[in-house]
Amino acid sequence: MKYASLMTLIGLSIVFAIACSSETEIVEVIKEVEVIKEVEVEKIVTDEVKVEVPVVEYVELVPEEGPKREIVFGGLNWNSALIQNAVARYIVEKGYGHETSQIEGATVPLFQGLRKGDIDITMEIWLPNQNDAWNEGIKSGEVIPVGKSLEDNWQSTFLIPAYVQEEYPELDSVEDLKEEKYKAIFAEPDSNGKAVLYGCMSGWGCRGVQTGNDSGDGQIVNMGLSDHIEFRDPGTAGALAAAIEGAFTKKDPILFYYWGPTALMSDLGYADGKIVDLEQPAPSECKDNDPVHGCAFPAAEIMIAMNTELIDDAPYLIPFFQKWDWSAKNQLLAEGNYAEIADDYGSAEEAFEATAISYLKESSNWHSWVPEEILANITVALERE
Repeated sequence: MKYASLMTLIGLSIVFAIACSSETEIVEVIKEVEVIKEVEVEKIVTDEVKVEVPVVEYVELVPEEGPKREIVFGGLNWNSALIQNAVARYIVEKGYGHETSQIEGATVPLFQGLRKGDIDITMEIWLPNQNDAWNEGIKSGEVIPVGKSLEDNWQSTFLIPAYVQEEYPELDSVEDLKEEKYKAIFAEPDSNGKAVLYGCMSGWGCRGVQTGNDSGDGQIVNMGLSDHIEFRDPGTAGALAAAIEGAFTKKDPILFYYWGPTALMSDLGYADGKIVDLEQPAPSECKDNDPVHGCAFPAAEIMIAMNTELIDDAPYLIPFFQKWDWSAKNQLLAEGNYAEIADDYGSAEEAFEATAISYLKESSNWHSWVPEEILANITVALERE
């Protein structure tokens, strides 16, 4: 059975759905509905494009026998993405019969690799952090979204420990950082009296939001904080975490960016109010709800993205990723398990694979993501581990 034409339509449907949700202008939209076999199709006509767009019902497709090419994942350099990679790779290898690998790196270069086809799948594209590059990739037909992840997420550029606010109870807004007495709390000997902000690493999408990208000058400039904040790039996610943990251990003041769900924020008591998110302009106050224009991050849409060449090569993976459901609960449990076993393995990749195997053995949540034949293949493989 040939799936290429059907799945090409599926890919196009997702492209247009996301383009519309990202406020891309679509003019003179006319919709008609017809049914082709099991897939409902909408015809969308614009002044630029006429294309048939399927409204996808989960069509269970199983790969044909025969050689299958390697699937390359983007190895984004933070734990939730790497854990999801490990789970997805095990399923793709043991269930669907593809060899897999991953290319490690930061957000921006890996997304360019996804657009060029050097990478097939990326498990976490954080929007609006990567809005500009994402929209370009969608419009060019190089990338499609095939699912979502971590929908119970958050992130902020301006976090402080609750113990700092207990000492300075009137410090509750980014506007307060413009006052000398509050700037001095976070100043360091080499910051010329400015508050030091430990922010996003170079190469991460959030860095452009904080310090400027093609959509604007960034949060720091557009919130009027340029004369009051000294931005510090910690270099790696590990170094950022170490700076935060060190400050909390010593009860030192620190102004920092972070995100969740993550084990670090859970351990430090974010949910219990032990970390304070300084008040910022609401996303609705910025054009397109985009924080680069000087407001807080909205809840992110975290997309699972596929290079469009994979639509023809492995169309049966699209329904799998559409059903992917990775919550904060899954992530925190898996990340905690990884922390316990990481030192027992020769490499981080081996430890992430062991974490994935543990998750797949202990959870049945993922069973609904794959057809019965694929589930059977994975179950057999897990029994041999």
